[in-house]
Amino acid sequence: MAGDNERIKLTLEVLGTGLYPIIEQEMKAVYQDDWIARAKESFRNSPLTSQPEGEAIRWDAHSTLLILWDHWNSVFRNRLTPLERSYVGELREFRNRWAHQSQISTDDTLRILDTAARLLSAAGSTQEARQLQRERDQLLHQILQYQEQIVIDSDDQRRERMRDAIIFLVCAVAIDLVVFFSFGTGGLAILFAVFVACVFVFLAYQRWVTPDRPTYGAHECTNCGKIIYGEACPYCNEDLPA
Repeated sequence: MAGDNERIKLTLEVLGTGLYPIIEQEMKAVYQDDWIARAKESFRNSPLTSQPEGEAIRWDAHSTLLILWDHWNSVFRNRLTPLERSYVGELREFRNRWAHQSQISTDDTLRILDTAARLLSAAGSTQEARQLQRERDQLLHQILQYQEQIVIDSDDQRRERMRDAIIFLVCAVAIDLVVFFSFGTGGLAILFAVFVACVFVFLAYQRWVTPDRPTYGAHECTNCGKIIYGEACPYCNEDLPA
């Protein structure tokens, strides 16, 4: 399966494709034949944006989100709601973080997929919205599968801890009885029996209150998509700066 980076890349590609129709339709309705020139005005305030010369526009996620944001009041506010405007701002922020290779978590990836699908659905790009919804559902299913494999303090483990604690206590009683039957109830025997009882009571208490460590089966890392056997992915950790 794809990792988070590939999912975000796919989301941005689908956004560029899916948002173009509403931009063309609404910009033409307001600016008529001058809509391309007015759209390119948005890039003048964004010096980091690379666009071809002339009338052409590179319709990627950055340009479509920028035009939506820049021409909101004059063009798009009558077609989309303030909620969709917040989607645009959120996706622009995530897109910039991704472009600058900032770390984006799996939870954020899930949010990006959901937000992009909602924006595309509101824009009328149903096919693209469904594509991202499928990606979102696959990622959510993968996360749930991973969580199901983690066994944390289950009922079976609690029963095992109780069994072990009882065994410790039984051993303490058995040893004390052997001491009393063998050496009587003298002061030294009682002192030794108390010591044994304290040790085993402590061991029983520690076994009862200390939960077992989580166990992990083989599963896919939701970030890079590689098979791992623990909670932390060694492949992703290799990419982190020292």
